[in-house]
Amino acid sequence: MAEKPPSPLQASFWLTNEEQRYILIICALFITGLAARYLYLKNQKPEVYTPAGIEELEPNHE
Repeated sequence: MAEKPPSPLQASFWLTNEEQRYILIICALFITGLAARYLYLKNQKPEVYTPAGIEELEPNHE
């Protein structure tokens, strides 16, 4: 049985081994970055937000 030639759309999505490796490396770096960001934010201790100059805006209630 003879294989039919691929359509131009199918042929445009075929990647060489080198291109597949580049995509794999980029995806691995992206996932590593997401994991690092998640761990950083998970271990960060939250601080109370106090805008600068808030003491000057509040009247003295004493």
